[in-house]
Amino acid sequence: MNPYDRLGIATDANDETIRNAYLEAVKRFPPERFPEQFTAISEAYQELKDEDSRLRYLLFEKTPGVASPMDAVKAHFDWSDRRTPPDFETLKGFLRKCAVR
Repeated sequence: MNPYDRLGIATDANDETIRNAYLEAVKRFPPERFPEQFTAISEAYQELKDEDSRLRYLLFEKTPGVASPMDAVKAHFDWSDRRTPPDFETLKGFLRKCAVR
């Protein structure tokens, strides 16, 4: 399940909406009573807590059935007459280096 679904929010949610959804979810699933759900909620929040985190999630995480920017890069190579595209891990490593500030 993707982090947006885990927190019950839309993909265009802003920082405040994400934080409020996280706090509500923590109230419903406190760690001492629901450790597995709390862990999933905390991980979802970490993936979405700010714009940089959301962009990294969008760029690098694969959600089944959803095209990512990485899929678009691969499709570009597949459709063009260029040589074989680099594998996913190589592209991901290159883009992560570009993203470092």
